Amino acid sequence: MTQRFNVIQGISTPCVWTGLRCDTRSHRVTGIEIGNRGISETVTCDLRNLSSLTVFDVMGNNLTGKIPSLAVLKSLERVLVNDNGFTSIDADFFTGLSSLQFVNLDNNPLRPWNIPYSLTDATSLVVFSAANCNLSREIPDLHWNVTFPNMTTLTLSSNSLVGELPKRASGSYIQILMLNGQNLNGSISVLTSMPVLTEVSLQENRFSGTIPDVHGLTSLKVFNVSGNKLTGIIPESIFKLSSLSYVGLGNNLLHGPTPGLFPEHDRFDRRGVNNFCLDVPGAPCDMRVNVLLLTVEGSGFPVVFAESWKANDPCNGMWMGITCVGADITVINFKGMGLTGVITPSFVLLKDLMVINLSHNNLTGFIPQELTRLSKLKTLDVSYSQLDGQVPDFRPNVVDTTGNPVPRPIPGSIGPSAGKIVGSVIGGNVSLLLLIGFAIFLCGKITR
Repeated sequence: MTQRFNVIQGISTPCVWTGLRCDTRSHRVTGIEIGNRGISETVTCDLRNLSSLTVFDVMGNNLTGKIPSLAVLKSLERVLVNDNGFTSIDADFFTGLSSLQFVNLDNNPLRPWNIPYSLTDATSLVVFSAANCNLSREIPDLHWNVTFPNMTTLTLSSNSLVGELPKRASGSYIQILMLNGQNLNGSISVLTSMPVLTEVSLQENRFSGTIPDVHGLTSLKVFNVSGNKLTGIIPESIFKLSSLSYVGLGNNLLHGPTPGLFPEHDRFDRRGVNNFCLDVPGAPCDMRVNVLLLTVEGSGFPVVFAESWKANDPCNGMWMGITCVGADITVINFKGMGLTGVITPSFVLLKDLMVINLSHNNLTGFIPQELTRLSKLKTLDVSYSQLDGQVPDFRPNVVDTTGNPVPRPIPGSIGPSAGKIVGSVIGGNVSLLLLIGFAIFLCGKITR
């Protein structure tokens, strides 16, 4: 290594050099600690010969070139190379580093690279930080919950990562998860299976779907998912989690009431827009808005609706797929909108419905028995989907199930569509009274 160490004249042992630490008995080098010394050179020597090295700290300098290989240094515990000008790192960098606990690669202009498989050798990792260092591709499935049983901090912010959160991070004991400023997408539901989380920073990504129920994350202090494409209603569990000190949900596609005050003090960051029905914190939404949100809950509150369903009047002519006569919703047309999931029984709460068109989607499950109670319903089109089960007993000529899987006839059923494949998300044992009660509850939720 070309370096600016002060050498005591006439003494050849490196153990007296500034920035080196040695074992007093063996005189082997155990630490290189030259952080924040203003060094502007390249690291050229072979550090792999320093078999007793436990600390490599060169952070906060102007070092360039390749981060020196530290592979097979079994005693190495800390690697701090952050805030330099390093431009590359070997794929085998972590090979054999079984004692490695702390890694910081932040703020280096590395050429595009991805988390290498050699990281799985570092089974003692506690902190892995690689923010703003040009990471790309997906976060690999390294069996995080098993491979790194001691990991508490994973920081990969401000890179170019894509794909979803690794499902095998579930059950891990990560406390701090910082992945903001990426191109990550998919669901964030894996968070609920990371029991000791204290800080979650996922802002400015492309995550979609709903915010999961976080009631089990009793240590969570910071929850920042702003700047994504999250949809649906904010779960009540967020308002009941007393450990939270900061909640950032701005610049998403969230619906329902604007969050009111938290029980003790206001911890909700209201910066950034959403599609809340009203601007008044805690004010309940129109009953029709609540019911329509329930109808798409079985499909995970798709973005196609979240982007167009705005304000507190679904009959203003701007809500995609909704047609009204006066203030009454009469037609729901969700044809060919790429819907997945199941059909919810919540449609039954819209008593003036005459047409429900859910055709040409990928819905599964069953047609809810409750929909037979819609006395004005003339058409229920669920053709060309993936429904299964038996058709409830609708009036003749109401249901079209063309293009679903092989039908199973119902003895004694009526109508030309009898026996074609369809079904229900919850089944016939959910009463209309309970559904109405649930909708009323949503209408008045978040009053604090």
